[in-house]
Amino acid sequence: MRSPFRALAAAVLGVFAIACSAQDAGSAFEEGKHYQKARKVQAPDDPKRIEVAEFFMYSCPHCYSFDPTISAWAKTRPGDVDFVRYPVTFGREIGRVHARAFYAAEALNVSEQVHMPLFEAIHERRMPLNNEAQLQTVFNSVTGVMPDVLSATLKGFAVDSRVRKAEQLAMDYGVTSVPTMVIGGKYVTSAAMVGSFEDTAKVIDFLVDKVRKERAGG
Repeated sequence: MRSPFRALAAAVLGVFAIACSAQDAGSAFEEGKHYQKARKVQAPDDPKRIEVAEFFMYSCPHCYSFDPTISAWAKTRPGDVDFVRYPVTFGREIGRVHARAFYAAEALNVSEQVHMPLFEAIHERRMPLNNEAQLQTVFNSVTGVMPDVLSATLKGFAVDSRVRKAEQLAMDYGVTSVPTMVIGGKYVTSAAMVGSFEDTAKVIDFLVDKVRKERAGG
């Protein structure tokens, strides 16, 4: 004979399973808890494309830990989604040095080669990368870019302009910590809001779908 306790336990587990399924489906993600609207919503350049933006700092250990998760997500993102990274500075000189390094790498077409080594130099090898000489060491050893080429690129107008644009965009969105994700120029989320890196990826998918439906009038 089945005991009342086991029947109750089975019922509780059944409800728990339903709750887990609901969260997996994204229906449990709540505005104000798991995500929020950006302080200043940005209109998309192309309404058919959805930008998923990561605001990060190379010196941030949480950004370093989150990078494998967001990089894996980016490789399987939907066809109408663009993934971009924006280095933020929060007004710190070390942040500006690292932001210039990020955009110099883009200008020199070595972003994929040097992105993780920059993280590793700071967090594994304990190199702060707070000066040009240290950046030259990393870039040259990983990509072969000569020090004089990197120096000229770091000091160029194009890199400076992009650093300033990223700073302004972070302020417009209301980014106050990193890593922070902005989806469709409208919604902001982060592991700090969601609770884990893995669930952050789920919220990103949820918000991509939400933006897609909103733009379609759904």
